[in-house]
Amino acid sequence: MLMKPHYITTFLTCLVFSLASFSQPRVHPAGDGWHLQVDSALSLIKKYDKEKYDLVDSVCSEIEFWVSDFSSNEISKGEGKIYIASADVRIGSINNLACVIVHESLHLFFLKSGIRTDKKTEERLCYQYELELLNKIPGVEPWLLKHTKIKITQNK
Repeated sequence: MLMKPHYITTFLTCLVFSLASFSQPRVHPAGDGWHLQVDSALSLIKKYDKEKYDLVDSVCSEIEFWVSDFSSNEISKGEGKIYIASADVRIGSINNLACVIVHESLHLFFLKSGIRTDKKTEERLCYQYELELLNKIPGVEPWLLKHTKIKITQNK
């Protein structure tokens, strides 16, 4: 099922309430207070875009860290998990961590709901979803906006 990008927010809003919900995802402790930074990112998402927070909450049960340049996700035994790359944490931006979480949660949503798209389309939709959040956060870093917009263009 392919969707036009401007319909994705409406579709997700409707569908998120039909998915099973968990309490806030469990964040595994790691690094020098990395889990506290992720807790702050989750609070930021909840404050500025409750719908995106609700999606994170409905598709992700755990957030872990891994030594990598790229964050990722997986579904195991029906549970969604987000892996935040050590490289993303070391950037030192709560806004970036919030982007990682919403981006990876949309990938999990596609996996859990069975929505199939080609890889580039899915990446573009995830970056557009991320950009929606960034546009709601006051004082967001210009480099983060630029990076997200470049990724959207690269995945057309």
